[in-house]
Amino acid sequence: MAIAFVGGIGWGAARTAAQPGTRVFTADVGMMVSHVKSGQAVAFERTMKRVGEALALSEEFDRRRQAVSWKIYKATDPLEGGVLLYIALLDPVVSGADYWVPQILNEAFPTEVQELYDTYAGAFDEGQGQHLMNLTRVDLGLAVAEP
Repeated sequence: MAIAFVGGIGWGAARTAAQPGTRVFTADVGMMVSHVKSGQAVAFERTMKRVGEALALSEEFDRRRQAVSWKIYKATDPLEGGVLLYIALLDPVVSGADYWVPQILNEAFPTEVQELYDTYAGAFDEGQGQHLMNLTRVDLGLAVAEP
């Protein structure tokens, strides 16, 4: 079932997509930085919880691997204007896997996807939206003490 998503999110200039509607990372570690409007934390977190459920319950092995490595953090202090900063760390990235949230939601919840997408898209700050980054570890030779 194909879903036509209307509207847009300021996905940011660092888009790594191979084609429209995909988000495939090219490094071993990926990061999504999401700027969420003040008052939209519950909506954003609820939608991302559904993404986690979709991945964890998927019949596809790579989707379940995505669920394990996808961690989301929220900055303790809001940014200017009350914007909330969420950082998703994908470590390790599942090579070749698509991290496009609407597609993940559509696979698991086709009857709910439009409502979930509208909630998700509506949560983003129009000025910043979401930015994707491919990350490469820099080995500085720092030793980490064991606790």
